[in-house]
Amino acid sequence: MSKKLPLIKKFSKLLLSINLRIESFFNKIKILLGSKKKIKDNLKNIDKRIVISVGSIFLLILSYFLIPSFYDKDLIKIKLTDQIFKKYNLKVKFEGPVEYGFLPKPYFFFKDTKIIYDEEILAKIDFTKIYINANNFFSLDQIKMQDLYFKKTEFNINKKNFVFFEKVLNSNNSNNSINFKNSKLFYRDQNEDIIFLTNVKDLNFLINKELNKELNTNLKIFNVPIKIKIINNPFKKNYQIYLDAHKLRVNIENNLDYRNDKINGLLIFKIINKLKKVNYNIDKNSLVFKTEENNFKGKIDFKPFYLISDINFYQLNISKLFKSNSLFFDLLNTDIMNNQSLNAMVNINFEKIKNANYIKDIFFKTYFEEGNIIIKDSSLTWKDSVLINLNDVQLIRENNKISFVGVINLDFKDIDNFYRQFQIKKVFRKKIKKIQLDFYLDLTENQVQFDNIKIDGNDDKIPNDFLNNLNSRKLNFFNKVIFKNSVKEFFGSI
Repeated sequence: MSKKLPLIKKFSKLLLSINLRIESFFNKIKILLGSKKKIKDNLKNIDKRIVISVGSIFLLILSYFLIPSFYDKDLIKIKLTDQIFKKYNLKVKFEGPVEYGFLPKPYFFFKDTKIIYDEEILAKIDFTKIYINANNFFSLDQIKMQDLYFKKTEFNINKKNFVFFEKVLNSNNSNNSINFKNSKLFYRDQNEDIIFLTNVKDLNFLINKELNKELNTNLKIFNVPIKIKIINNPFKKNYQIYLDAHKLRVNIENNLDYRNDKINGLLIFKIINKLKKVNYNIDKNSLVFKTEENNFKGKIDFKPFYLISDINFYQLNISKLFKSNSLFFDLLNTDIMNNQSLNAMVNINFEKIKNANYIKDIFFKTYFEEGNIIIKDSSLTWKDSVLINLNDVQLIRENNKISFVGVINLDFKDIDNFYRQFQIKKVFRKKIKKIQLDFYLDLTENQVQFDNIKIDGNDDKIPNDFLNNLNSRKLNFFNKVIFKNSVKEFFGSI
């Protein structure tokens, strides 16, 4: 009995301890649930304070950004007009009402704006946006403009006000930019007639990371997309000009030094992966240029405009020249050569023609006269036996075709050698000194037609049936076999 008592006491203590622990566990749960309720109530109160605070801050910020909408509209125009003139030397006139917006950043915008240059309207703008600094909106006097954005600008440019773009480029001394989007440029003569129209996708003036003044533009001239970048380093007094005409496969880099009165420069041409460097000098009246190899040189007189140039090549590749995707066709199709203001005389020399071993000393004297392209007093030699002269050859573009019309004179120096080369039968070998003929060359179809053929001044030796039959067949005389057979056929008919 005495042994059972200690065992019962120990068991009772154990039960008491377990009971206390269970009670303590549920008490902690009760306390925890009570504290969570307090936390939840506190969180509700905190959420209300946060919502009120955030809402108040938002309303304050919104109210701050809405302050400019209450400014006097006339004073805004005066303030911004003055800042634009001081910062960019750009005189603008706001015709339309002032509107205000603040997303994504604060700005004023106007409809119907004009740019004034030399007391005349140089450009009309449909839509103008002026971004402003958000540092201080409490006073109109503290408003500072930033970037300028013009959309749908119509420029009316002539030789007197073309310098406007240079002045805007060089007047910008701020970190802000001027941007023109989706614009048109009309270049007019002294009678206000349009010489050409240029579509300007982008035109931007800015200060780059090197603190140089920069102009960038994407435009179309005669439907040719062109990218231009101009960088002016005012400290070194140097211009760098980059032009990329991808459609013509032409890239041009111009480095120009204007430290002295006489401007010196270097042009680097990349045409179809071929590099050419041209040195030039400019004074008040003219520009003189030549390549490092001296195979391209000339002079441009400014008043009146006239270009004289000599270009020397080693070889003429006719097959490449007359391909539909050649640079030659690209130039002709762009209307660049048909510019009414282009007046020039260009002498082009080739030593030989590729795959035409007997033809050499090719010389073309080409005139550009008020939109017309004419070849005069030009010649080539065939195997020292025939001197071929080209006169009054004119380029014609109509009905999506490119063609040449003109006169060819064949002066035979050694006609017997000519007969042997073309294997003319002896019975048909006549003593002929000169043949003159009119021709029509269709470059689109590679076909030639002849008319008014005269042999030693007479036109009655060519049967009409032969000439009509020859032209009706529309032969490709660029094919060597066809050409040789046609020559034999011609001499057999006279």
